[in-house]
Amino acid sequence: MSELRVKDLAAYRQPMVTSLGIIMGFLLNFLANWATRDDQVSEMKNFADWIVAATLLPALIIMVLVLYRILDIRHKTETLEQVYVTTLRLYLAAIVLAFCGVGVALFF
Repeated sequence: MSELRVKDLAAYRQPMVTSLGIIMGFLLNFLANWATRDDQVSEMKNFADWIVAATLLPALIIMVLVLYRILDIRHKTETLEQVYVTTLRLYLAAIVLAFCGVGVALFF
């Protein structure tokens, strides 16, 4: 892989990190407001609540993994494109999973 391709991939790093940070911030804020109450009673009352937790928590874990992968610069130049493609797929999977969880929270 040429140096030009490495520089091309570097241009994708900042937007992905920025968008991931924004989405993670909104999700963490949503979880903080959804899962806690002043009277110390659990918000996990029905099956939909468990579905929300089962989608949002893994989505956040995948997002942290994506953040690590996109910021890790210790990859060989030959494998950089494949690492980026895998990271992009994980990124999209995490976002879809998170939006599905928020959709369940809104409509059920």
